[in-house]
Amino acid sequence: MGLDVCPEMLRVAKKKARGIANVRWVQRDMRSFELRERFGVILIPGHSFQNLLTPEDQASCLSACVKHLVAGGRLVIHVDHPEVDWLGGLVKEGGGAFSDAERFVHPVTGRRIRTSRAWSYEAHTQTAIQETIWEELDADGGVANRWESGPIRIHCVFRHEMEHLLARAGLVVDGVFGDFLGGELAECSSEMIWLARRQE
Repeated sequence: MGLDVCPEMLRVAKKKARGIANVRWVQRDMRSFELRERFGVILIPGHSFQNLLTPEDQASCLSACVKHLVAGGRLVIHVDHPEVDWLGGLVKEGGGAFSDAERFVHPVTGRRIRTSRAWSYEAHTQTAIQETIWEELDADGGVANRWESGPIRIHCVFRHEMEHLLARAGLVVDGVFGDFLGGELAECSSEMIWLARRQE
Protein backbone atom coordinates (compact mmCIF):
# COMPACT_ATOMS: atom_id res chain seq x y z
CA MET A 1 0.00 0.00 0.00
CA GLY A 2 1.30 3.44 -0.94
CA LEU A 3 0.14 6.61 0.81
CA ASP A 4 0.49 10.22 -0.34
CA VAL A 5 -1.43 13.44 0.29
CA CYS A 6 -0.99 14.71 -3.28
CA PRO A 7 -3.35 13.41 -6.03
CA GLU A 8 -0.79 14.23 -8.74
CA MET A 9 1.89 12.13 -7.05
CA LEU A 10 -0.55 9.24 -6.70
CA ARG A 11 -1.38 9.43 -10.41
CA VAL A 12 2.34 9.13 -11.24
CA ALA A 13 2.74 6.23 -8.80
CA LYS A 14 -0.24 4.37 -10.25
CA LYS A 15 1.13 4.80 -13.76
CA LYS A 16 4.55 3.46 -12.74
CA ALA A 17 2.97 0.51 -10.90
CA ARG A 18 0.89 -0.75 -13.82
CA GLY A 19 1.11 -4.51 -14.09
CA ILE A 20 1.83 -5.04 -10.38
CA ALA A 21 -1.24 -6.80 -9.03
CA ASN A 22 -0.82 -6.39 -5.27
CA VAL A 23 -0.31 -2.60 -5.05
CA ARG A 24 -2.92 -0.28 -3.56
CA TRP A 25 -2.74 3.53 -3.39
CA VAL A 26 -4.55 5.80 -0.92
CA GLN A 27 -4.72 9.56 -0.52
CA ARG A 28 -3.97 10.39 3.11
CA ASP A 29 -1.99 12.89 5.17
CA MET A 30 1.03 11.19 6.78
CA ARG A 31 0.49 13.25 9.92
CA SER A 32 -2.85 11.59 10.64
CA PHE A 33 -4.21 8.56 8.82
CA GLU A 34 -6.46 5.60 9.57
CA LEU A 35 -6.32 2.54 7.31
CA ARG A 36 -7.96 -0.05 9.60
CA GLU A 37 -5.19 -2.58 9.08
CA ARG A 38 -1.69 -3.26 10.33
CA PHE A 39 1.58 -3.92 8.56
CA GLY A 40 4.84 -5.71 9.25
CA VAL A 41 6.88 -2.88 7.71
CA ILE A 42 6.20 0.81 7.10
CA LEU A 43 8.65 2.83 5.00
CA ILE A 44 9.02 6.61 4.93
CA PRO A 45 11.48 6.99 2.03
CA GLY A 46 12.93 9.83 -0.01
CA HIS A 47 13.29 12.38 2.83
CA SER A 48 9.48 12.57 3.08
CA PHE A 49 9.66 12.84 6.88
CA GLN A 50 11.55 16.12 6.47
CA ASN A 51 8.41 17.76 5.06
CA LEU A 52 7.10 17.71 8.64
CA LEU A 53 8.33 21.02 10.05
CA THR A 54 7.15 20.93 13.68
CA PRO A 55 7.64 18.51 16.59
CA GLU A 56 3.86 18.16 16.79
CA ASP A 57 3.56 17.02 13.16
CA GLN A 58 6.55 14.68 13.50
CA ALA A 59 5.16 13.07 16.66
CA SER A 60 1.69 12.75 15.10
CA CYS A 61 3.12 10.97 12.05
CA LEU A 62 5.11 8.53 14.16
CA SER A 63 2.11 7.84 16.39
CA ALA A 64 -0.02 7.04 13.33
CA CYS A 65 2.71 4.69 12.05
CA VAL A 66 2.94 2.87 15.40
CA LYS A 67 -0.83 2.30 15.41
CA HIS A 68 -0.53 0.62 12.01
CA LEU A 69 2.36 -1.71 12.89
CA VAL A 70 1.90 -5.26 14.12
CA ALA A 71 3.73 -6.23 17.32
CA GLY A 72 7.41 -6.35 16.40
CA GLY A 73 6.71 -4.51 13.14
CA ARG A 74 9.43 -2.29 11.68
CA LEU A 75 9.46 1.37 10.73
CA VAL A 76 12.16 2.47 8.27
CA ILE A 77 12.80 6.21 7.84
CA HIS A 78 15.19 7.79 5.32
CA VAL A 79 16.36 11.36 6.03
CA ASP A 80 19.39 13.49 5.17
CA HIS A 81 22.41 13.47 7.45
CA PRO A 82 22.81 17.26 7.85
CA GLU A 83 26.10 18.77 6.70
CA VAL A 84 26.67 21.40 9.37
CA ASP A 85 29.37 23.34 7.47
CA TRP A 86 27.11 23.69 4.42
CA LEU A 87 24.13 24.79 6.53
CA GLY A 88 26.30 27.30 8.37
CA GLY A 89 27.41 28.77 5.05
CA LEU A 90 23.78 29.29 4.04
CA VAL A 91 23.23 31.41 7.15
CA LYS A 92 26.13 33.61 6.10
CA GLU A 93 27.10 34.68 2.59
CA GLY A 94 25.79 31.70 0.58
CA GLY A 95 22.11 31.80 1.46
CA GLY A 96 19.50 32.61 -1.14
CA ALA A 97 21.85 32.97 -4.12
CA PHE A 98 21.02 30.96 -7.25
CA SER A 99 23.80 28.80 -8.71
CA ASP A 100 24.05 26.25 -11.52
CA ALA A 101 22.75 22.80 -10.68
CA GLU A 102 22.14 19.68 -12.78
CA ARG A 103 21.65 19.67 -16.55
CA PHE A 104 19.75 17.02 -18.47
CA VAL A 105 17.77 16.36 -21.64
CA HIS A 106 13.98 16.72 -21.55
CA PRO A 107 12.55 13.19 -22.05
CA VAL A 108 9.74 14.42 -24.35
CA THR A 109 11.10 17.40 -26.29
CA GLY A 110 14.74 16.26 -26.44
CA ARG A 111 15.85 19.77 -25.53
CA ARG A 112 18.53 20.57 -22.97
CA ILE A 113 17.36 21.64 -19.51
CA ARG A 114 19.46 24.05 -17.43
CA THR A 115 18.78 24.09 -13.68
CA SER A 116 19.54 26.81 -11.15
CA ARG A 117 18.97 26.34 -7.44
CA ALA A 118 19.06 28.52 -4.34
CA TRP A 119 19.23 27.34 -0.74
CA SER A 120 18.83 29.25 2.51
CA TYR A 121 18.67 28.07 6.12
CA GLU A 122 16.76 29.16 9.22
CA ALA A 123 18.92 27.98 12.11
CA HIS A 124 16.27 28.77 14.75
CA THR A 125 13.78 26.34 13.12
CA GLN A 126 16.32 23.92 11.55
CA THR A 127 14.65 24.56 8.21
CA ALA A 128 16.38 24.52 4.82
CA ILE A 129 14.55 26.39 2.06
CA GLN A 130 14.97 25.43 -1.60
CA GLU A 131 14.01 27.33 -4.75
CA THR A 132 14.60 25.90 -8.23
CA ILE A 133 14.45 27.29 -11.78
CA TRP A 134 14.40 25.03 -14.86
CA GLU A 135 15.09 26.51 -18.29
CA GLU A 136 14.44 24.57 -21.50
CA LEU A 137 16.92 25.69 -24.17
CA ASP A 138 16.27 25.84 -27.90
CA ALA A 139 18.79 24.91 -30.61
CA ASP A 140 20.46 28.35 -30.38
CA GLY A 141 20.82 28.21 -26.59
CA GLY A 142 17.93 30.60 -25.98
CA VAL A 143 15.31 29.95 -23.29
CA ALA A 144 12.23 28.34 -24.86
CA ASN A 145 10.41 27.51 -21.60
CA ARG A 146 10.95 28.30 -17.92
CA TRP A 147 9.53 26.76 -14.74
CA GLU A 148 9.98 27.70 -11.09
CA SER A 149 9.48 25.71 -7.91
CA GLY A 150 9.51 26.80 -4.31
CA PRO A 151 10.11 27.91 -1.79
CA ILE A 152 10.10 24.34 -0.45
CA ARG A 153 10.77 24.08 3.29
CA ILE A 154 12.63 20.99 4.57
CA HIS A 155 13.30 20.23 8.23
CA CYS A 156 16.92 19.25 8.97
CA VAL A 157 16.74 16.32 11.39
CA PHE A 158 19.76 15.68 13.60
CA ARG A 159 20.65 12.26 14.97
CA HIS A 160 19.75 12.68 18.63
CA GLU A 161 16.59 14.59 17.72
CA MET A 162 15.40 11.56 15.75
CA GLU A 163 16.30 9.22 18.61
CA HIS A 164 14.14 11.29 20.96
CA LEU A 165 11.24 11.38 18.49
CA LEU A 166 11.28 7.60 18.03
CA ALA A 167 11.50 6.99 21.78
CA ARG A 168 8.63 9.41 22.38
CA ALA A 169 6.53 7.35 19.93
CA GLY A 170 7.32 4.17 21.89
CA LEU A 171 9.64 2.70 19.26
CA VAL A 172 12.90 0.83 19.87
CA VAL A 173 15.77 1.79 17.59
CA ASP A 174 17.40 -1.31 16.12
CA GLY A 175 19.86 0.58 13.93
CA VAL A 176 20.86 3.76 12.14
CA PHE A 177 22.88 3.52 8.94
CA GLY A 178 24.80 5.94 6.75
CA ASP A 179 23.86 4.33 3.42
CA PHE A 180 21.44 1.85 1.86
CA LEU A 181 23.91 -1.04 2.16
CA GLY A 182 23.90 -1.03 5.97
CA GLY A 183 27.10 0.99 6.31
CA GLU A 184 27.87 2.67 9.61
CA LEU A 185 26.69 6.27 10.06
CA ALA A 186 29.84 8.39 9.87
CA GLU A 187 30.80 12.05 9.71
CA CYS A 188 30.91 11.90 5.90
CA SER A 189 27.57 10.09 5.49
CA SER A 190 25.01 11.99 3.42
CA GLU A 191 22.07 9.80 4.49
CA MET A 192 20.53 8.49 7.71
CA ILE A 193 18.43 5.33 7.46
CA TRP A 194 16.63 4.53 10.70
CA LEU A 195 15.32 1.08 11.62
CA ALA A 196 12.89 1.08 14.58
CA ARG A 197 10.52 -1.51 16.02
CA ARG A 198 7.16 -1.55 17.79
CA GLN A 199 7.59 -3.35 21.10
CA GLU A 200 4.22 -4.78 22.10
